[in-house]
Amino acid sequence: MSTLVYCGANIGFSLWSIFNKFDQVYAFEPDPEMFSQLKRRYEQFEWVTLVNAACSTENGKTTFYVTNNSVSSSLGSPSAEFSKKLESDTGSGAVKEIEVETVNLGEYLKEQDVDFVDLYVSDCQGSDLNVLKTMKEYVDNDKIGELYIETHGDNTQIYNGLDNQYSGFKSLLNENFDFIHATLGSYGAGNASPERVQYDGQTVGEEYILDVSGWNVSNPEWDTYWRSKTYEPSIGQALRS
Repeated sequence: MSTLVYCGANIGFSLWSIFNKFDQVYAFEPDPEMFSQLKRRYEQFEWVTLVNAACSTENGKTTFYVTNNSVSSSLGSPSAEFSKKLESDTGSGAVKEIEVETVNLGEYLKEQDVDFVDLYVSDCQGSDLNVLKTMKEYVDNDKIGELYIETHGDNTQIYNGLDNQYSGFKSLLNENFDFIHATLGSYGAGNASPERVQYDGQTVGEEYILDVSGWNVSNPEWDTYWRSKTYEPSIGQALRS
């Protein structure tokens, strides 16, 4: 049985192209307004489990910071620099604070008897590394096939109090997973070169393959694709920002 875990599904736009390729799907979204749209779109599919909660390190409740750019809402408040970008992009750097449910993802999946995750997608706006650490048992025992994770540059903090830096992912994943490529995040990058990406023999789009080894503050955000050393390339390699 193939399994997709999607943390930070928002209204499910990105989920739409891949959810029907798996036998079971777990999709998490903390923002109640976004979740209502996610539910309307997916509740009719019996293999999709929708959870109105933020993936986190604990089960409970916490503050969630909702920005005018719905895809940038987070468990951490925006840093001063990121607030300026939000104001430039949306006309306001203001945030609304709401209370949301939280779940320890690793514990939740074990309770659901999920033994292997074929594709793990994480778009948690700064909490991605903390959430992945709850999956350490899966990581250490090679129980994840592919990972597509929002990642921040070393020495970069986009959200206050949240460490989501590339070196942390590398340390956690390095033994059992290969870092394959990175794709452009919301900040963009000037040194990216396009490359055609294929899945199942078909070209699915133009990917921007980036070398993140020397990246720092000048390139604060992108998405990284990792694959288990024992897993064949599959759907995850075709995902892009």
